[in-house]
Amino acid sequence: MRNFPKILAMLVLIAGVATGCGQTVNHRPLSAEEFAQIDFLTLVPERFWGDALPPNLEEAIRSEGPVLRARFPEAVDATPETAPLAPLLAISGGGANGAFSAGLLAGWSESGQRPQFEVVTGVSAGAIIAPFAFLGPDYDPILLQIYGASGRDDIYLLNTWTEFLFGSAFADTTPLKRQLETYVTPELVEAIAAQTRLKRRLFIITTHFDALRPVVWDIGAIALRRGAEAAPLIRQIILASAAIPGFFPPVPIEWESDGKRFTELHVDGAVSRQVFAYPAQIPVGRINEILGLTFRRQIFVILNGNIQDTYEPAPVTTAPIVQRALTALLRNKSNADVEQIYYLAQRDGVDFGMIAIPEEFRADGSTEFDPDYMRELMQLGREIGRRGDFWLDRPASQGPEG
Repeated sequence: MRNFPKILAMLVLIAGVATGCGQTVNHRPLSAEEFAQIDFLTLVPERFWGDALPPNLEEAIRSEGPVLRARFPEAVDATPETAPLAPLLAISGGGANGAFSAGLLAGWSESGQRPQFEVVTGVSAGAIIAPFAFLGPDYDPILLQIYGASGRDDIYLLNTWTEFLFGSAFADTTPLKRQLETYVTPELVEAIAAQTRLKRRLFIITTHFDALRPVVWDIGAIALRRGAEAAPLIRQIILASAAIPGFFPPVPIEWESDGKRFTELHVDGAVSRQVFAYPAQIPVGRINEILGLTFRRQIFVILNGNIQDTYEPAPVTTAPIVQRALTALLRNKSNADVEQIYYLAQRDGVDFGMIAIPEEFRADGSTEFDPDYMRELMQLGREIGRRGDFWLDRPASQGPEG
């Protein structure tokens, strides 16, 4: 994550130069009063705020009962020892470091120990990976293709200084948009919809830049309900989840309410959540009670980054100081989000496992998208995944037990 903080430091230092310059992103926002009056539950029922209890959650859980009962008859009257497994996979952000997740998942498939996840969540780079992880090992070749055959020019183009100063970002993500058009096809969306009918769930997290809050998008619900419109919207959501503010442009998503068309700006989900599992406001035991079924819940967290940086003498000049402070901020935010998931799992009696990029690989090329770097990292993930049993049962940032 070294290069991202360096860019952010530069943005902070030149912010005064850019003040008053035009914005190239087409944004028609609501006023605060209009925003407070919009019924988003009706307008966009396939999403919820990531920092609040989802509305009508118990009703939604209850409606899943018949399908889950048919899929998992052994969950009826089960004990914790006999209950079927219901694994959740949470994939963090990390830019080019997402190559680690791609390799890890492929290697895990090759080990023969990778489960079918009942829930998959993705943030930023994890948002790109999540749909293919959700659909299973048959889609591993696509992940390996994305990270094994891509370079910087397949993700973004650097803007000129004039475009940067008078625009919305340091880089242009048109190449990434084309990649998403290639891979997020109507056929892929239908495959997601088919799995959603089985009450499996795929969630992608963005940050609502107007409200500065995390948004959790139910991608399967979008696939089911929006038909032909689903693929373009899902591409927008993935693009937004990976849109590093200042580096990549915010993504405007357009809606219409009472004849008024307006846009929201969405940016990198990692601005608000580096990794996300499930709403903290509802205990897992309550979910089982509502369903009338007993599952043994598992959470697997893939952190596309190192847990900590190596020691270096601190700088004493302005730009490197800002850069180093932002590096620490992002690293500690990432570790804190993993620890929050861990303590939620402890509260709810959920099995926890996590993996991060090993410290021997210095994961400092997250925004470079160097092909050799990504292939090396992907191969490392694949070798670890092939072992099958590679999960830590507590956050690595806490160190070994005892």
